[in-house]
Amino acid sequence: MIIAPAPARGDTVEMRGGVQLDGKIVRKTDTGSKPHLIVEVDPELRVAIPQSRVVKTVSDQDEKLVWYRQQLEQIGEDAEAHYQLARECKANGLLAQRDYHFQRAIEIDPDHRQARSALKYVRDGNEWVLFADQQRRRGLIPTSSGWEVPEVYLREQRRDEIDQASKVWIKELGKLRGFVLRPGKRSAEALETIKAIDDPLASTALAEALEKSRGNKPDPKSLRMIYVKRLGALRTSVAVQALVRTGIFEPDPGIRTEALMQLQEYGASSAVASYLPLLKGDSRKPAEVTAALRALNYFPEPELWEAYVDALVTTHKSLTPKGPGMSVGSNSLGGSGLSTGSKQEVLTKTQQNPGALELLRQIAPGVDHRYDQTAWRNHFAEQLMQAPDDLRRDP
Repeated sequence: MIIAPAPARGDTVEMRGGVQLDGKIVRKTDTGSKPHLIVEVDPELRVAIPQSRVVKTVSDQDEKLVWYRQQLEQIGEDAEAHYQLARECKANGLLAQRDYHFQRAIEIDPDHRQARSALKYVRDGNEWVLFADQQRRRGLIPTSSGWEVPEVYLREQRRDEIDQASKVWIKELGKLRGFVLRPGKRSAEALETIKAIDDPLASTALAEALEKSRGNKPDPKSLRMIYVKRLGALRTSVAVQALVRTGIFEPDPGIRTEALMQLQEYGASSAVASYLPLLKGDSRKPAEVTAALRALNYFPEPELWEAYVDALVTTHKSLTPKGPGMSVGSNSLGGSGLSTGSKQEVLTKTQQNPGALELLRQIAPGVDHRYDQTAWRNHFAEQLMQAPDDLRRDP
């Protein structure tokens, strides 16, 4: 709301929301239940304004208002003059007057580009429209970050809410864990509370607790087992990721097995997608292949027979460490020199993997070609020819 500046001399009351009222302050009450101002707008109208809404009052003797009234007497009906006066009003902090003169400029000249831009208008075809209206017609909504698609904004809001709730759970689980680890009258109650967690937003807290409990001072196995079971019950992406990591990196066989069993109930596809790449690549390490196959044995899939056959025998390369010694060498310019330490060499090691053999035996019961990869490939080729859609069928 903009109240047009009055040419009459008087006081100016600036209120919250950018409203400015010109008149004469005839009474000011600072005491009582509702402190207020009485402003005489004209001889027949007085307005009461609560002090709580008043930002500041300016006397009619204020230099800026004196200047403004002088300019107002000369302005006339020229759009460019109103635009320039609006800019000067802005520089002098007379914001209500600024908006009024920008508005007058476009009333006189509807195509005054600078005034339109100052009032946040944009071209839409042959029309001038408020930028906000244009954005709303496009289906956008105003947010603290600008104009956004409602679905995107709501998704971000939900993500922020989830992040905040997760932080609350991290703090709460930390307190409960502290009670459990310090035996006392609240220890049993805290343990039962952890066992009863069923809020999906607690997934991050439980996942972090499980990860941190693998450190130098691990939590008791019984408590760590509760973390795993609760994560399995929550069935969220965060919970699945934590169980997938536990299923391969966890040193305790009991905890590792429980994580993989939970993934059998929910998250098997994520587990397979995470473990399978560890069987391939030049940088794979023997221990990683062994661990991945151990985990994959909980999720045998006939369609993956080729990966299992390839993993029966794997080749691994490593560099020998530099040893002591001295050697003589020459360079391309004919010079020679001495170097210390023996040259590193690439070692190639072949490894048979029982985990891959066990997977093949699971998807092809009664068949055992041991580590003969060619024989296994021939077997599955025959299966594909007989029943291409079902590798579970044996001759």
